[in-house]
Amino acid sequence: MSQPVSSTRRGVLIALALAGSVTQAFAQNTGTHLEANKAVVRTVIEEVQRDGNFANFEKLFAASYADRTAFPGFASDREGTRTIYLTFRKAFPGFRAVIHRQIAEGDLVTTHKTYHGKHLGEFNGVAPTGRDITFEVIDIMRVRDGQITDHWGVTDIGALMRQISP
Repeated sequence: MSQPVSSTRRGVLIALALAGSVTQAFAQNTGTHLEANKAVVRTVIEEVQRDGNFANFEKLFAASYADRTAFPGFASDREGTRTIYLTFRKAFPGFRAVIHRQIAEGDLVTTHKTYHGKHLGEFNGVAPTGRDITFEVIDIMRVRDGQITDHWGVTDIGALMRQISP
């Protein structure tokens, strides 16, 4: 026969159950989860954008991915983002980013970075100048289940265009 659970014991059990739920929710906003999300974004920056590993692009961008602030003239889906990355790699060989800071909260990762490259291919209607370029970007990417589902970004495209304008 089971014995009735006292109100004190019931309170302790409820508190433990709630603590477990809070611990799970808290774990998603700390430690391993946040570091894993940051690693996904760093992999995109280092392996896809810099190294041209588009097999990783396929793995890291969700089928439902949406670019909420797409670069003008490019689609706001996976194909548009892939095309942007390819365009930058072709126009600026050696295209790479220096990450200044990266902050994660929940499923969002914000990255402040400066891109570097040499203008050796046509970009946005401008013929190659051979000039070194740098421009800053702040991105926010939503990472769910190890894949990027959404992107918002602010790019100092004006600085880039001033550097390559004749």
